[in-house]
Amino acid sequence: MRAGSIELSAQLLVSIGQDNVMVVAEENFVLINFKDHAALERVADSFKSSASKGASGGLNALFEKAREINQIILELGLQVDVRVDNKTYVEFGAGPTPRYAVGNALFGKLGSLFKGK
Repeated sequence: MRAGSIELSAQLLVSIGQDNVMVVAEENFVLINFKDHAALERVADSFKSSASKGASGGLNALFEKAREINQIILELGLQVDVRVDNKTYVEFGAGPTPRYAVGNALFGKLGSLFKGK
């Protein structure tokens, strides 16, 4: 572990709206698990400001935001694994760019479209 990095040890069940999000942290590794893709979308939407809800900026803006988040997590010396239904969705802090589990992300998004929000 680098000098000045953060060390964590926690197990949390965070309620955000109607969704429970499991957060487990040990040393510099954080795991965040959502029960399904719809829950991930609801939680993400709940953190958007009303101004940003209307204009998304497209896919490039999403990837740029993910790169910014990844850079901050790297600077903190953390590694964050965001999971949906216990399957890795995206990893931050594992390298210079976020690492996406494309299959899980794609099929999760498609499944949430059929289930509805």
